[in-house]
Amino acid sequence: MRGETAHHLRHVLRLREGARVVLGDGANMDYAAVLYKVDGQTLTFNIVEGTACLTELPMPVVVFQSLPKGDKFETVIQKCVELGAAKIIPVYTEHSLVKNAEKKHVRYQKIANAAAEQCMRGILPEVCLPMRFTDAVQAREAVQLVALAPSETLYALADEPVQTLPSLLALRDEKITAIPKSIGIWIGPEGGFSATEVAALLRVGAHPVSLGARVLRTETVAAALLAQISLLWG
Repeated sequence: MRGETAHHLRHVLRLREGARVVLGDGANMDYAAVLYKVDGQTLTFNIVEGTACLTELPMPVVVFQSLPKGDKFETVIQKCVELGAAKIIPVYTEHSLVKNAEKKHVRYQKIANAAAEQCMRGILPEVCLPMRFTDAVQAREAVQLVALAPSETLYALADEPVQTLPSLLALRDEKITAIPKSIGIWIGPEGGFSATEVAALLRVGAHPVSLGARVLRTETVAAALLAQISLLWG
């Protein structure tokens, strides 16, 4: 092993020969290993045993996060990865104030990789290049749209009471224990989705989901909904 991970193990965690570690292959397998040799910046391990990783959700969850101001998106990435998201797609929406987020793509992926290592994920979740809202909606075939997570102003846009995720499943006569093939969640920016964007999501089968009576910041919504998903299916 070489590179940043080897440097971290050698100089930050200060592993010595004989140290026991768990290595992941990014494909849902964990390997118990022993550090056999340290040669400069190269670490050599002996694999003792391989087992299936048990930290992944039973279905992939894709987070479509409208780009928020400042460094909030970095917090979104970190917490979404910790809570089990398989992919995070930054989205330019009508009320997004951020431009040229593509320039930070490499940094965003590094944040995701570090979070995955910290919480022992079985995969390295992907942070995609930013997409325009219309393109993101057209790409929805990659996921089954189960929940539209509202941002701060969606409640005011809704014409009828918004259901919680458990009550939504009950209304659709689905067992909460039934595992969907995949889940896509959409979160608006600080100003919320526009009425046009909400209508577009509803047309393709998204469902508004309430996260409670309290107004949440855009960087909190995905983590709150992922926690509910983990409780129901994790």
